Amino acid sequence: MLSRVFIQNLATVEKQVIDFEGGFTALTGETGSGKSIIIKAINLILGEKCPKDLIRAKEDFLSVEAVFHIQDNQPVLELLGELDIEHDGQLTIRRKVYRNGNSSVFINDYTSRLTQLLQLGQHLIDLHGQHSQQFLLQTVTHIDYLDKYSGLKEAVAEFQEDYRNLTWKKREKASFDEDLADRTRQLDFIRFQIDEIESAGITAEEEQALQEEHRLLAHGEQIIAAVSPIADWNDGQNSPLSEMSATLNALTDILKVASDLQPVVDEIQSGLITLEEVAAEARRYLNRIEINPERLDAVNERLAQLDGLKRKYGQSLQAVLAFKAEQEQERDRLENLEGNSAKLNREIDELSRLVSEKAQSLSDNRCKHIPEFEKRVLENLKELGMERSLFKVQQLPLSENESGEQTYSPKGMDRIELLITTNPGNPLKPLAKIASGGEISRIMLAIKTALNEDITRGTMIFDEVDAGISGRVAETVGYKLVKLGNHRQVICITHSPQIASKALVHLKVEKVFTDDVSRTIITPLEAADRIEEIARFLGGNEVTEKAMSVAREMLNSQLD
Repeated sequence: MLSRVFIQNLATVEKQVIDFEGGFTALTGETGSGKSIIIKAINLILGEKCPKDLIRAKEDFLSVEAVFHIQDNQPVLELLGELDIEHDGQLTIRRKVYRNGNSSVFINDYTSRLTQLLQLGQHLIDLHGQHSQQFLLQTVTHIDYLDKYSGLKEAVAEFQEDYRNLTWKKREKASFDEDLADRTRQLDFIRFQIDEIESAGITAEEEQALQEEHRLLAHGEQIIAAVSPIADWNDGQNSPLSEMSATLNALTDILKVASDLQPVVDEIQSGLITLEEVAAEARRYLNRIEINPERLDAVNERLAQLDGLKRKYGQSLQAVLAFKAEQEQERDRLENLEGNSAKLNREIDELSRLVSEKAQSLSDNRCKHIPEFEKRVLENLKELGMERSLFKVQQLPLSENESGEQTYSPKGMDRIELLITTNPGNPLKPLAKIASGGEISRIMLAIKTALNEDITRGTMIFDEVDAGISGRVAETVGYKLVKLGNHRQVICITHSPQIASKALVHLKVEKVFTDDVSRTIITPLEAADRIEEIARFLGGNEVTEKAMSVAREMLNSQLD
């Protein structure tokens, strides 16, 4: 629901805040007062391009802002989620346009684009008037009105699920068929890769062990030369450790007369044990070292083989093995393509049968409800002053494909178009080729009241709905707007006292002049002011007591 509109420097509006309520609101004003500025402001909020001449004279920019309550507007909530825009059940759209060509758009204080306003706008406001983009004139929307009347919302949703599945399965089958055509070449190559890795017999840990072995083999002579003296510390009578042991024995004997040498004996004994362990470890290390050129060549060859595999299939042996596992899965998939293809064919056949049956059921239901829908709309059109109109719902099957098979859309097998003629004797034609601005608003009103509630959850705005109609018909239009207002917020810009008197809220648009500068102001009318405004409609420039009395009666009738 539209809650508030702020306008600054737009045409003749200097600065204006307009608060809106639910139900039916009427905007009235003399010709040229600036009622169309409200429509211009709404269109800017909805993403329409802004010509520079809309900026108020002598000002550098114009600004428009609208606040919406969106707690129940699921399409808008979903779009905000997709755009990653936070909200608390309220949506604020702010747009500023400068005379130098710069502009800015904010949605809940998030910098945004006009395309995003266009996305949101179609779910926020349903604008009907001569200069608006009207969904009713878009043939693709006509099926939605008939389905709404026919109560087919859930059935269409079920059909769409099967249709999407069928479309996906057909794409998957086409991909499989393409794979089948190229399967032999792919399989040969994949099998070669798997065989090459398997025949190498690699493990993830092998490379590190080979690198260690290569290090020892490649530097064996240097290592032996450096470590052998240490390993020989304990060999022979004159070895370092033998001499140290003899010295230790001598010192141990002298402790009887020089006990204070005990710390020296202990340190030598500890060091001797450590050096003996070092020598033993050096000997064990030397046992691992060999001078083996043949083994070194074999290790070099194996490392080169592993490097070759890594260059082809991954940066490490783990990656090579992971690649092999992936290729094995792809090999199995390709080998099973024929079986998978047959399974897909069965699934496609079953889904095709379901889609065909459900599409036919939808088509039959639409066909069954068309006469009643046409009758209801025609009754409403007659009440709205278009009693000589003819209205028809044209139901045609979608075209066949090249194979002569029935094609489908996400809404079934039908193409629905609303046809009308407002002049007897003329053939029925599409709405876009027949209806004028005022007529299209009344046609929309006739359709929406036939549905009992709007297809969208947005605000409905009618402009020129009273164009070319009598007071009697305007009375009916007013009642129908009230009926719509019971379900949706409805705003109507009108010249008709009969329509304005039915509104729950009445806003007056007027132009005032100060120092030869014109300004448009919009004010909500209280009861007494409403009577005077309705009386002005009835009596022209001179507001008579009789006009005031009729105005009171009209408003009292509305309250009843």
